[in-house]
Amino acid sequence: MGTVRKLLRLRPWGVIQSRLLAREIGDYKPSLRALVHELFGEDVAVRKRAADVARRITERDAAPLERYADELAGLLESLPIDESQTRWHLALVVARVAMTRPQRLRAARIMSLLAEDESNAVRCSAVEGLATLALTEDSLREEAEALVEQFLWKGGTPAMQARARHAQKRLRKKYAEG
Repeated sequence: MGTVRKLLRLRPWGVIQSRLLAREIGDYKPSLRALVHELFGEDVAVRKRAADVARRITERDAAPLERYADELAGLLESLPIDESQTRWHLALVVARVAMTRPQRLRAARIMSLLAEDESNAVRCSAVEGLATLALTEDSLREEAEALVEQFLWKGGTPAMQARARHAQKRLRKKYAEG
């Protein structure tokens, strides 16, 4: 636990450090527990870094953090609006680790709220997150497709449109095969 704690406090911090720590933690349970512990800590900067690392872990494989799905969704719901970087990282994590139907529906509700956020990055994560959820929860397909269309055609920023195009491609592939 001490190593994760120390590494999250290193200066400087960036994508390279985040990826390295995510790889180092992998699926090692004591380090995952330490990472989740830091997500709930008082230090806003460390919380943001921990969310970044968690996102990178789930990019490869969500399974290591699935056991924390409910706690992470609760944390995302409670984060203040001014922690937008933590919220956008955590939105992707929550969408990826939701394995049960109740978890997916709760995560979808959160993504719908985040889609109205003032932060462009948070909104982008919301569209990607909702599309991810719709890939395993068919009942979310229409909502995800509607959000994608909104981001594509109603004045979304280039980043939003890129995320929406990517989400649309994933949804079309899944539902064309189904």
